[in-house]
Amino acid sequence: MDKIFDSLSNRETALAIWILIALTACMFSKSIRQSFVGIIKALFAWKILVSILTFFAYTVLWIFLLHKFGFWDISFLKDTVIWALSFGFISLMNVNKVYDSKYFKIVLLDTIKWTIIIEFIVNFFTFSLTTELIFVPILVFSAMMQAAASFKSEHKQVEKLFKYVLTAFGIAIFTFSLYKTFEKHSQLFTIDNLKSFLLPVFLSITFLPFMYLYNLLVKYEELWIRLNLSIRNKKDRQRVKKQILLVANFNIDKLVSISKNIAKPINVHNDFSDEMVKTISKGKYVGSDE
Repeated sequence: MDKIFDSLSNRETALAIWILIALTACMFSKSIRQSFVGIIKALFAWKILVSILTFFAYTVLWIFLLHKFGFWDISFLKDTVIWALSFGFISLMNVNKVYDSKYFKIVLLDTIKWTIIIEFIVNFFTFSLTTELIFVPILVFSAMMQAAASFKSEHKQVEKLFKYVLTAFGIAIFTFSLYKTFEKHSQLFTIDNLKSFLLPVFLSITFLPFMYLYNLLVKYEELWIRLNLSIRNKKDRQRVKKQILLVANFNIDKLVSISKNIAKPINVHNDFSDEMVKTISKGKYVGSDE
């Protein structure tokens, strides 16, 4: 446990303190307490709960393998939890917004880009705890204001203002971190720091196959529900589903194309043929009356 607390940077400690303060303040509001209860209930819906538990089990499996090969120990628990609650959990909750395979290529490239190294350097060297306690709420407030102002064109000047504030803070933090990197390079370039840098990269890359299959499962489930409602004849429904599995199988692009284009041939032309499924998987369909 001491290793975990020792591994927390001043920025992470400051962020944890402010989150604790915010949560404590929120507990005094009845409406917010009720909202929290609603969120917790939603998380315990069986589909979401199964998804979270499967994600947890998958991550634990990789952590176990890393531990067996001597790459992971308890001191990396903080990095693992941060990755799981940020990239892992958010990606899992947004999986239904993924509509093509390009998304996974983009994530892969973003994971191994130089920005990771920049973020690593920025997060490794931090200011004093007092300074971080001042900086964190300013940065969070500025980011929230910029995001809120971006929704309306009449607030463009406000958006620009907070964009400049965030940019100025970003440059200052990066300059400080870069200076510290050169000044204390012996502290940065160690085996443990290399592992800390590579761990989220490795977890993100190994998470992509899980996310791809999970996304595929969600897309199939959504399509099956629609087909159950639109095709009354059981034999026709089973035949269409079987052909979709044969044509799309593990290809998300084809599955999404079928899902987008299947309503017209089924509802308008009563076309349940194998050829129809093959055609709409390519994004094209011409009915018998056209």
